[in-house]
Amino acid sequence: MTATVSPARARTGSRAAGSPLTGTGAMVRLALRRDRIKLPIWVLALTALVPRFYNAATTSVVPTPEALAEATQMIQVSFMRVLGGPVFGAEAITTQRYFLAAYWVEFLLAAALMNILLITRHTRAEEQTGRAELIRAAVVGRHAQLTAALIIALLGNVVLAVFTAAAAISIGFPTGSALLFGATLAAVGLAFAAVAAVTAQITEYSRGASGLAGAALTVAWILRGAGAMQSQEGGPLFWLSPIGWSQQTRVLAGERWWPLGLSALLTGLLVAGAYTLASRRDLGAGLVAPRPGPASAPSWLRSPFTLALRLQQAAIVSWGAAFLAIGLVLGGMTGGMANTDLPIFAGADFGRAWVSLMVFTGSLYTGVFVVLSVLRLRAEEVRGRVGPVLAGPTGRSTWLGSSLLVSALAVIALLAVYGAGLGAGAAASTGDLGFVGEVIAACLLRIPEVLVLLAVPAALFGLAPRAISVAWAVLVYSGFVQILGSFAGMPGWLVNTSVLSHLPWHPLGAFAPVATVVLLALAAALTILGLYGLRRRDLASG
Repeated sequence: MTATVSPARARTGSRAAGSPLTGTGAMVRLALRRDRIKLPIWVLALTALVPRFYNAATTSVVPTPEALAEATQMIQVSFMRVLGGPVFGAEAITTQRYFLAAYWVEFLLAAALMNILLITRHTRAEEQTGRAELIRAAVVGRHAQLTAALIIALLGNVVLAVFTAAAAISIGFPTGSALLFGATLAAVGLAFAAVAAVTAQITEYSRGASGLAGAALTVAWILRGAGAMQSQEGGPLFWLSPIGWSQQTRVLAGERWWPLGLSALLTGLLVAGAYTLASRRDLGAGLVAPRPGPASAPSWLRSPFTLALRLQQAAIVSWGAAFLAIGLVLGGMTGGMANTDLPIFAGADFGRAWVSLMVFTGSLYTGVFVVLSVLRLRAEEVRGRVGPVLAGPTGRSTWLGSSLLVSALAVIALLAVYGAGLGAGAAASTGDLGFVGEVIAACLLRIPEVLVLLAVPAALFGLAPRAISVAWAVLVYSGFVQILGSFAGMPGWLVNTSVLSHLPWHPLGAFAPVATVVLLALAAALTILGLYGLRRRDLASG
């Protein structure tokens, strides 16, 4: 018996199999399955922070009409607009408008970061690990994974817009204003999802793609801040930033939807560019080819410590440059803070209070660096790069200990550089040269808590490597509790569970030897646990 295939059906099947979008539906389902925890956590956390920040502001910062009037004067000052502005509707300020002036930009930044990580996770990271090659061996088109990632980003941002709109309604926003507020977060999120889609085509590594997209986000934030300084409601530079476009919708103050069209236009152009670039490169490769290294390693690079230093060198240098720039900018605001004569700051040396807050912020930034440095070790293990190193005379404890030592030394260097920038900026803005040495010392006094933040992922890496991402939760929780714990009315014992709650805020506070010794002992104990756990467990096979 002979069977024949219908020519029409054969041609149809051939076209489907050869389509660049073949298998997109399956890839969407796979991506949803893999993001069933991470994406909901992002959306629910941002949603929950809307009433939390509003309640913290209304109960602690602006609990009375008099305090609201004082705070309104403060947020209209140019150096404060850099952090949160611009300010709309200041002539008739309400607690909802104050909430937007103080916190709106933070939600926009978080939405952008959520989308950058989502896109790189489902595109460049898949190619880097080799999973994309296995998937493409099936009936999956060239653009299926990128399209699926963008669809997930679209769905996630729509849900984020709806949920945050509902949260805004719960704090007194009119329905239309709440929907516009949620739409601004979705617009920024999609714009930077498109940015990440482009950067994922440029470099071979997910860290590089995320870093380039993060740099674009930083530039957008700087342009927004510079534009906010030009005018209370945003100057010309404000219109060069996607973050600025969302804020120019003027929620609760002469609302307008049309600036979101600029975000939609940018998103469309970048997505089209991402598809074009993806068509011009090989799977697994980036448009920018990596430079070949030397044929042989120098003699100084033949120890585990120097290898770890070489692998982290680029990250340490780039973080150091960023810390110096950020420190100079934040320190430059000290003079304006010190000259503040608002009643809300009566009796306080607010210039030094500002510097103390920024010193703490520096330790929080450094905590991000140390978590990333240990996550890199886990990535090296999963990709099978650790096995060849350990096949020689290098032991597991030596390998991990060397990497952690480099990270610990980097903590000292980064905090010193940040302190130098912050102190120099403060000295320049106040004329007090004593700020430089005082601020550097204040930053270095926070080393113990950052070492604990380094030891937490180190312990997880050795004992429970699949749970290493919990280190992010520890960092975020510690920062949130320390900054907003008192505003939110948390009991003292709960505040003390934060890693960052035990050292005084310098230079206002006094040296705390007991807390310093306890934190150093905790960091040492967690590190030992991590070294012990790595020696006892199996390595990932890659």
